[in-house]
Amino acid sequence: MPRGSLYFLKMMVQIIIVYSYIKKVKMIFKNIQHNLTKKHRTLILILILSLSFSMQSQRRKVELLKDWKFSHEDSGATPFIDFDDQDWENITLPHDWAILGDFNFKNDLQLTKVVQDGDKKPKYRTGRTGALPYVGVGWYRTHFRITEQEAKERVELSFDGAMSNTKVYVNGKFVGERPNGYVSFYFDITSFLNQGDNLIAVRLENFPGQSRWYPGAGLYRKVTLVKTSKTHIKTWGTFVTTPEISSKKAKVDVELELVGNGDYTLENKIIDPKGNISVIKTTKVTLNSSTKISQDLIIKKPELWSLKTPQLYQLETTLLKEETIIDKYTTPFGIRSIRFELNGFYLNDKKISFQGVNMHHDLGPVGAAFYPELFLRQVKKLKEMGVNAIRFSHNPPAPEALDICDAEGILVIDEAFDEWEINKTDNGYGKYFDKWAQKDITNTVLRDRNHPSVIMWSLGNEVQEQFNGDPKNRCKFLNDIVKKIDTTRATTVGFSKVVNSLKYGMAQTVDVAGFNYRAGIYHKIRELYPNLKFYASETGGSLSVRGAYKFPVIYDHQQDKKGRYADKNLYKDGHPGNYENTSVPWGYSPYKEFAAQDYNPFVYGEFVWTGYDYLGEPSPYNNAQGRSSYFAPIDMVGLEKDKFYLYQSQWNKEKDVLHVLPHWTLPKMKGKKIPVICHTNFEKAELFINGKSYGVKGKEKPLKPDFLSDDINIEINGGTSFNQVKAYSIVWENVMYEYGTLKVVAYNAKNEKVAEKTIVTADKPSQIKIMPELNSIKQGQAGVYQVSVVDKNGNLCPNYNENMQIEVSGAARFLASGNGDPMNLQNLSKPERKFLNGKAVVYIKSIDKGTVNIKVTSGNSEAINTELVVK
Repeated sequence: MPRGSLYFLKMMVQIIIVYSYIKKVKMIFKNIQHNLTKKHRTLILILILSLSFSMQSQRRKVELLKDWKFSHEDSGATPFIDFDDQDWENITLPHDWAILGDFNFKNDLQLTKVVQDGDKKPKYRTGRTGALPYVGVGWYRTHFRITEQEAKERVELSFDGAMSNTKVYVNGKFVGERPNGYVSFYFDITSFLNQGDNLIAVRLENFPGQSRWYPGAGLYRKVTLVKTSKTHIKTWGTFVTTPEISSKKAKVDVELELVGNGDYTLENKIIDPKGNISVIKTTKVTLNSSTKISQDLIIKKPELWSLKTPQLYQLETTLLKEETIIDKYTTPFGIRSIRFELNGFYLNDKKISFQGVNMHHDLGPVGAAFYPELFLRQVKKLKEMGVNAIRFSHNPPAPEALDICDAEGILVIDEAFDEWEINKTDNGYGKYFDKWAQKDITNTVLRDRNHPSVIMWSLGNEVQEQFNGDPKNRCKFLNDIVKKIDTTRATTVGFSKVVNSLKYGMAQTVDVAGFNYRAGIYHKIRELYPNLKFYASETGGSLSVRGAYKFPVIYDHQQDKKGRYADKNLYKDGHPGNYENTSVPWGYSPYKEFAAQDYNPFVYGEFVWTGYDYLGEPSPYNNAQGRSSYFAPIDMVGLEKDKFYLYQSQWNKEKDVLHVLPHWTLPKMKGKKIPVICHTNFEKAELFINGKSYGVKGKEKPLKPDFLSDDINIEINGGTSFNQVKAYSIVWENVMYEYGTLKVVAYNAKNEKVAEKTIVTADKPSQIKIMPELNSIKQGQAGVYQVSVVDKNGNLCPNYNENMQIEVSGAARFLASGNGDPMNLQNLSKPERKFLNGKAVVYIKSIDKGTVNIKVTSGNSEAINTELVVK
């Protein structure tokens, strides 16, 4: 197309935009056109166009602030424009300064009493916050520009989360503060701005003993500028609900908060999941400072948000002055119904059992820095296991995490606090509760209330108030705040002291109670409190390290007087095995929870502690040994432990599961008998060792669990028995270990062979394999490689634990690496890593378009991979 023609088309488009303006000046033209030449008419038209472009430019703009200067220097002059920051580090958000440091147990030595572990007095613990240098001060500075017109309107500075005790300055002037490191917040900075160049300075400070796990440090989530007109739709000022749903139509209620004065036109447009306009509604509104407006719209033949088909709509809210767009705000939402009944939770009138996990906010070796693509990686792996719900413990997640849950069909418990007024740690949130709790939980609910994935608001977790009866009625205080904003979802709290929470009425104050690690008394709770709705907010607590096996395998069901697991023996190497036979005092294996849930179908389901291992809380290896947790079915770098397949065999109804343990390269066990366990959802299976059959077996499920308590005061029910294992896995107890081939053949109810699994004894290490998890990523995203060592036949070498060197070039840089070992103290941000039982993971950050080159060297072996492309 000729260049002149293209220009003409562009002009025509702009003319259409301002067509209404032309109509409004038509009468003026009629009155004066006899005095105007053709040239004058053209100039007036151009003037109208320019005016329309100027007016259009006042619409909402969101500017991501990615590039900053960073330093630990804490000078009183830091907030000022003329401060010299040339020698500061240039960084790109998200940024977690602590994850870059070395592990050192002096970083987080805490003198504390952990009641759940049975501590009778305070004692020193290490690694509780990951043994990383998160304590201290960090400053961030960045510049941005403001036009003359923008300076006359409104500019907000928004933080998705900043760790922690944030103090914000603009052009040297103090704007505001927020202590909570997890909550999202924003400031109106309009009055602090200059036309042209402007400076933002942010001071963060973390204190010793402010957390029970690794909190991260810095601007670890997004920071944005939001530019609007003075008249605008308030941030988080839309609330979309769907109170009436049928197959023919859905009623959509829209509540809006608009800021400004005068008469305007309000347009609400709903876009369906395919991108088509479903309905439009326009009305005239008169604004007076802050004005709340309600509308209802009808969608025909709605597509529901569900676990399998998470359909998402968009509400486009447009505010117009005559024909000029003043502001436009988009609110994604889903059409779905939720009900909380005595016999269970219902989504779209279908009973759903929570197959859930708890998730801390760190992303393993990259720390607290939030990369949406890495969280999506976690969610995909969890869904493969059969997970349908996440409890974000114990703080509000990044907003994009909820976007991903919306898109992937994951139910969410959105949790506000780990502490109320009474501290669990010396510098915990309790010191801020009175001043900030109402603001923090209000921001959380306002921010997240349109996410269809969010089904419950959790007011807190294992709060200390449950031990003294909550004399200040903090539970009701928080519950009332939430209910003033949102009555469409349930409120909840995760209680660890069941008897107290019931006795003092805290469990009855919220809509649905959560109980942590109480598998043995669900039936007693229902017997004594028949109208109480509840679920298992934390379950599990068994310990394992990927690829580790300890012999002999003993299942110990010993308990102390309070029901806690009594065996406190620890392994010197800090590597408990994968037979699910060791746990923390308050914990137990997955088998026990499966049995409790089956026996008590009125319980809404469970949330395993945790989905992924996380930095901090290396219980019980917290005496200058571990720096990350042991509980999850997936290790800290995203590699599956054996119990991943145990959960998958129970939860994932769409996948055939046939997994066997241990691996078959166990030189120390030659000539000794060991148990072989098969996690499967097939009817039965037969074990062969070098062709010799050990018989066909199935699961041996009793009619009633063998661990139920008749006394609700025996709240904890720790430990596990061999019989509990046999109820949900197939077990061959005494198998003679010998080098060679292990094969498991699965059969259906008709004794037909339906699947088989073979494991062979590995030969000596021969080569390194590097596999990117994705073939392509976008510029700026993080990518992940799995690295393994195999023998000449391609079999994993599960005893290889040597060091590797990592080189990354081309379109990416090295970001981090890990191996899933809670005892590994190598710096996560340096390009070397020991293998753990033959495997490790490397993270890269793309910086340009093109091919990523990665080279790994270990011993005499070297491997190169160029398969990952940045687009």
